[in-house]
Amino acid sequence: MSESIVARLRDWGEPAHPGIIRLHGDLIQVYRAMREQQAEIDAAFDRATAQIGFVVTTTLPVQVEVASEGKVKSAQFAGEALRGTIFEKELGPFLQGLTAKAFTSVSAGTYYFYLIWYNALTLKLSYDYLEWAPFGPPHTIAAQPAERRANVAWEVREPPHWFDPGYAIAVEDAVVISAVDTVYPELKLSERIAADRLAIRRVRPEVIEPPASTIESALLRELKAKLGKT
Repeated sequence: MSESIVARLRDWGEPAHPGIIRLHGDLIQVYRAMREQQAEIDAAFDRATAQIGFVVTTTLPVQVEVASEGKVKSAQFAGEALRGTIFEKELGPFLQGLTAKAFTSVSAGTYYFYLIWYNALTLKLSYDYLEWAPFGPPHTIAAQPAERRANVAWEVREPPHWFDPGYAIAVEDAVVISAVDTVYPELKLSERIAADRLAIRRVRPEVIEPPASTIESALLRELKAKLGKT
């Protein structure tokens, strides 16, 4: 997605800016092109994970520059974290192969999206509540062979802030989520995000504060007791 376009569209309201609608349509076409090549993407993820020994991530951020008529000028991972890693080794050839193809009906510009490991992401979304919190490598990683621990970017995670009600979903994230929902409706991504954000907002039963009226009543009783002793 073009950063220059998004920068101009902050704080957009209803009706949606025509640029947002165009970007949404373009991303849908990009994700459709990726889904048509899902088997190749999944196979590359499988190879990377087999070398690591466990699943690190089920999505990877990608930056693609599209020229006129949908011609792909460049395709690479977004950010430096993935440079020189097992993921670049296995999925890099796929990204380079995109430059020999064209995205149908996609406007010229730079787009940011996620390569999706479909089977693993489907499983992850079903059992997210069983996973350890992704704040760092689990202690079991130390037991993995050194060759499997090498070249793994631990900061490569799913976008967890989408599920956290403490973070506002940015315009570009909302467009990506909507595009993913259009091309992969069975993932029910927006539905899961909405449900998780609502669930996290709710205060757990064990986290209880005394009501203000209770505190006030206790203070009044204590004050009256002290006044009665004078």
